[in-house]
Amino acid sequence: MKKFWKKRNFCLIAAAVVMLLAGCGNKDSEAGKLNNTQEDITGVEETGGSGSARGRYVEEETDLSDLLEQVKSMRLLPDGRLVITDSYRSLQVSEDQGTTWTKQSNGWLDERGDGVYILDIKMAPDGTLAVIYDDSAEGENGGEQEDEAEVDIETEANVSESLGGEEETEESLFHLEPKCVLIRPDGEVVPVFPELKEEDGYPVHFWISDSGRFFITSYGEDIYEVKQDGESELFLTVEGNPQLVQFMGDTMILDGYDFAAPLLYDMEKKEYVEDRVLTDFVAENYPDRQFNGGSWYDLYLFPGEEGTIYLAGEKGLYRHVVGQEETERLIDGALSRLGSPKYGLKDMIMLGEGEFLALFSGGKLVRFSYDPDIASVPAERLKVYSLKESYDIRVAAAAYQVQNPDVFVEYEIGMEEGGAVTREDALKKLNTRIMAGEGPDILMLDGLPVDSYIQKGLLLELDGFLEDFGEDKLFGNLIRASWKDEGIYGIPAKVAFPILLGKEKYVSDMKGLSAIADGIERLRRDNPGKDLLGICSEKGIMKIFASVSAPSWKKTDGEIDRDTLSDFLTQTKRIYEAQMDGISEKSIERYNSASEYSVRDYGEDWEYDLSFYGGMSLNYIGDYQQLLIGLTTYPYDYFDLTSVHKAKGFEDACLMPMEGQSSKVFVPCTLLGINAASAKKELAEDFLKLFFGKENQYALGGFSINRAALEELFTPEEDYLGESGQYGSIGMIDEDGLEVYMDVYVPAKEELSEFYSWMESMDTPYIEEQVLERAVFEEGSKFILGQAGLEEALDAVEHRLAIYMVE
Repeated sequence: MKKFWKKRNFCLIAAAVVMLLAGCGNKDSEAGKLNNTQEDITGVEETGGSGSARGRYVEEETDLSDLLEQVKSMRLLPDGRLVITDSYRSLQVSEDQGTTWTKQSNGWLDERGDGVYILDIKMAPDGTLAVIYDDSAEGENGGEQEDEAEVDIETEANVSESLGGEEETEESLFHLEPKCVLIRPDGEVVPVFPELKEEDGYPVHFWISDSGRFFITSYGEDIYEVKQDGESELFLTVEGNPQLVQFMGDTMILDGYDFAAPLLYDMEKKEYVEDRVLTDFVAENYPDRQFNGGSWYDLYLFPGEEGTIYLAGEKGLYRHVVGQEETERLIDGALSRLGSPKYGLKDMIMLGEGEFLALFSGGKLVRFSYDPDIASVPAERLKVYSLKESYDIRVAAAAYQVQNPDVFVEYEIGMEEGGAVTREDALKKLNTRIMAGEGPDILMLDGLPVDSYIQKGLLLELDGFLEDFGEDKLFGNLIRASWKDEGIYGIPAKVAFPILLGKEKYVSDMKGLSAIADGIERLRRDNPGKDLLGICSEKGIMKIFASVSAPSWKKTDGEIDRDTLSDFLTQTKRIYEAQMDGISEKSIERYNSASEYSVRDYGEDWEYDLSFYGGMSLNYIGDYQQLLIGLTTYPYDYFDLTSVHKAKGFEDACLMPMEGQSSKVFVPCTLLGINAASAKKELAEDFLKLFFGKENQYALGGFSINRAALEELFTPEEDYLGESGQYGSIGMIDEDGLEVYMDVYVPAKEELSEFYSWMESMDTPYIEEQVLERAVFEEGSKFILGQAGLEEALDAVEHRLAIYMVE
């Protein structure tokens, strides 16, 4: 068992929240926001031809996933060797520009093995290693702990005042005391004692210049320089937390959290260098860039030839000479894996003129080489459309682009994030193009008026594609359940399941919306003052229960079932009133705080997005809510939920699919169809073959519709599997400093069997009908809050729908 598996596999959450962004949407991915329409691609005519323009960078991938785990840096040494440092693996060295790699041993690292948690490790030009590490699992002599000092594996769930409180548990997931050392090529170890300020926290990153100067950054705004003898001094204080520090001669390139734009600092003159062109480029193209704790970068800056900075990110690779008035694009992100959110960019260097080497998450090493003979833009074009941006589409489009360099996958988004285009405007524009025979080849149907498209014959029937692909390779039952008897017009990439989790004595009887209301009223009687659901909004409560009720709101002829709607509003009113009855002000404040954050970042309508309603087990373990309601959307999430009853004090927890006015409900996600009028049906089907193939489905994660991909996603990595089936830990610290954490276990055989029974038996799809739901939620809200009677609310719903149908 690896002693540090617990520290290596936890999710740090800055504050307790009441909902997890984990649904069928893709709010977990901030990458890939460029709308690659034809106007974005220089030199591409609407006909799809590339003219006589030649020359483009091509990609060559080397898979180093067996050699790497958590990369910290890739450095080109003065003698031409390449070195990759990794927190958990040996140094990897290449003497042939990255073609082959060999392990390089280091005595200091080899002695410590798995007993040391390395926060950062980088190599200087002279071969010196700079290491930040935590050895709290080591004994006094640097070895492993004695058995009696190990974290008790029977203590699976813990709540403590470790931060901000009086007590502190030694098994805290968040308590680190990192040490810093310089390890010389001859084996000499030089301890480093940076005198950080209290607000800095502890050291996190080492940065090393080409001239061999060492710097340390932390969680604060200070940068410390480390001398050769290990002494350190404050070098520079910036406004923001540095997450990327590079060096271009004597110029320090800085970027990080709260930086409006990267900074250039002359280390000799001790003054900033102004570059308005660089500032404006980043402000326009990467205003919301993230750094993911230094694990990968939305925008990675690195030096090239003298006075030159390269900028790599989702929009491609750009070259900028400091002080000049232009930024030149070398690689278009739309034609490269740089544009894929699947690949987190960890490091990138220039090998020579016309050649770059990039290291991505997952251990993918990619060489970009300029080919002067290839067309600058592929002549063949495939158009893909989604109403809102899709992580899944981004990943698949980039993968198809890499595998088919002679095809340009043009991805269009109807409603750009932060844009002024409404859903109605986007649909009108799309419908006009489709009716004129100029529509996209592939449509992501999520949010589109699918029934109308089928009735008008705008979607290609896909039964033949499914048969050719091999229905047995997919969960064909879920695909066919998504449609009526007339045929298959779209295939979901993955599915999600509405779930309930709580004490068995309450949850076991919650079968049906009325029974759920009964159970929540009982919960309120037994838990006065407590937050029951984590949702203090009538619209939020209606939205989550609509996922298991809306499929029953229409009769077989398509008309609204008024009686069913009446019952839905009656039961959700009971649920809302029970939730709010005597609830503490602190619970309401916590919800309102999360709501304000969501409005700021995602807009006023965030409550209507099902992806915000995930079953976050730590809210249950920490007693923030008494019942989890929401979606489970991916395998590790299921691992998490099935671990709750294995935690001490929570043995009575029961997990089950949620039933409302409908039962056996699943949520199809990323539903893809083909435009019946497309002139490129064969190319579109070829794209779908990649999209639903095992490799791409595995890359997307989630509960894959591909059987082999789902099986692999549920297969734990042996290196991380601890004793008793432990597979990691999750934790959070709330606004009061209260720490909550829980060990996560691989599901038992019967738990996996239960999940697969969901995949095989669910037969009722929840496909959002936005117009209907908005009418129900907005008019139903008046009834729930006592501002209108039930019949008045139902009349208002029918009136709004009638107006919509006329329009």
